[in-house]
Amino acid sequence: MSPDGEHLKAGQLGARDVTASTVANIGLGENFYFAFGVIAVTAGVAAPLTILAAALAVALLAFTAVEFTKAEPSAGSFITYIETSLGSRAGVVTALLVTVGYTVAIAGVFTMSGGMVALTLAHYTSLDPPWEPISLTLTIAAIWLTTRGVKLAAATVALAVLVQVVVMLAVCIVVLVDQRSSLSAVPFYPSHLTGGLAGLSAGFPLALFMFIGWENGPALAEEARDPKRTIPRAIYISVAFGGALFVTFAYATVTGFGYDVSSIGRSSIPFLSVADHYLGGAAILAWLTGTVSVLATLIAGANSQARMLFDGGRSGLLPAWLGRVREPSETPVNALLLMACGGLAIIAIWWLAHIVGADSGSTNPVGLYAECSTMGTIVILFVYVLMTLSLPVFMWRRHRERFSAVRHVLTPALGAMVLVIPFAELFKPGQPAPYSLFPYIATAIAAAAIAIACVVVKRHPSTGFGEGTEFTES
Repeated sequence: MSPDGEHLKAGQLGARDVTASTVANIGLGENFYFAFGVIAVTAGVAAPLTILAAALAVALLAFTAVEFTKAEPSAGSFITYIETSLGSRAGVVTALLVTVGYTVAIAGVFTMSGGMVALTLAHYTSLDPPWEPISLTLTIAAIWLTTRGVKLAAATVALAVLVQVVVMLAVCIVVLVDQRSSLSAVPFYPSHLTGGLAGLSAGFPLALFMFIGWENGPALAEEARDPKRTIPRAIYISVAFGGALFVTFAYATVTGFGYDVSSIGRSSIPFLSVADHYLGGAAILAWLTGTVSVLATLIAGANSQARMLFDGGRSGLLPAWLGRVREPSETPVNALLLMACGGLAIIAIWWLAHIVGADSGSTNPVGLYAECSTMGTIVILFVYVLMTLSLPVFMWRRHRERFSAVRHVLTPALGAMVLVIPFAELFKPGQPAPYSLFPYIATAIAAAAIAIACVVVKRHPSTGFGEGTEFTES
């Protein structure tokens, strides 16, 4: 732990704040806008069924995180639980994977903050502005907001979530009312999955990726009121709410396209194409909602993920300077700045690679968003697996009186099993570059994290000592 024993300010957030932040981190508009077209092409008309399957899989993972939080809430989230279960080496590995995975993923969110603005301006005007300076400006503004305190950030994202849900549901209602004579349950029939279970498997990884961000809640535990009740409630509500909305959006989109999957595949952003067709000029609200969703995800994601890095620095699993807070807001500014600088550096390197000709692809922000989201998520999948392996050890060692074979062995095992499908799909040959390289890069990152962890713990045997106790005993 840091010698000054720094803490985050307790009691600032209620269940509503944490739930709104978690839903914002999932990114209802952002993830659905850019992921559903691919899911529909791979899964077919029954794409909503694929999303429903992913929601059930995420629920298993969420249950595992909830069991940890109900026992010992911690801002360190995955880092704390894995370290206290599997030891300091596993803690350092997790801290490094969390740092890399979330920084890469949030670079994609930084990209689309400006990218969505640029796309909207190009759609409604004759302007074709570069997205890079817009992304830089909005990212700096959003990070500045997060440094002002978690309460202000939570209130901001709560308003943003309300706006995007109202607008997207309004689009769905207009579509379903207009098409009421042709409504069908076909999108929920397994027989309409393209290729049967193979189609479900092909679309499942991306559907699972749409829910990334559900783990936002545990990292806010130190600042929540009654975290042993608040955080579990927020996680379950967020996963259920997100799943229900994603399925609704998917059903309305498929219906709006007349159950024509090939037409969905030809649309760059299917939901916005539906909005344009059925709402006319009012569809601009759906376009603006995309920007609102991205910014809400940026703020919520930076908030929660920076707190994991803060706890890692505070406990010695990461550099100590990350474990410091800044008065009077009592926010982990150093951790926030690391994520901001790291994410912007990734964008700059990608942009320069195109300028010098090292990468001949397009500088379309949607491309970088997809690449960063996929790469970052693959790295985080390793953390999910470690989390499921840790729960039975954690409960047996630290809370044996509450140990349950069903809750603490079988359920996390099922959660680990559902991750087999995305891992297997990611390693399948024939995927386009750079996606074909991502699983191997992620594996190399994991191997490097293990090597670094061994060196760090050998040099500093007290690394991580006391992790998970500072907050829970206070």
